[in-house]
Amino acid sequence: MSRADLAALVGINVQTVGALERGDNYPSLDLAFRICDVFDLPVEAVFSRTPFGAMSAELYRRAPRVPGGDVTATDSAANDNGGER
Repeated sequence: MSRADLAALVGINVQTVGALERGDNYPSLDLAFRICDVFDLPVEAVFSRTPFGAMSAELYRRAPRVPGGDVTATDSAANDNGGER
């Protein structure tokens, strides 16, 4: 979704969307709810007083490798099928 699309859906201008993204401006409670409605998410999933981490770090986080093995401990536990492959 583009900034222009979001702006049109919630009734603000594109520059305001950019200012919200950069943290230069903070939304009113009403605007925050309208933005959350667009994405069908709760307010705490979209807005926070503390910075959110990068999504890529969460999506691509890998479990540490098991020493001497080629799979992670969580992989082997999740894939335990009694030794069958």
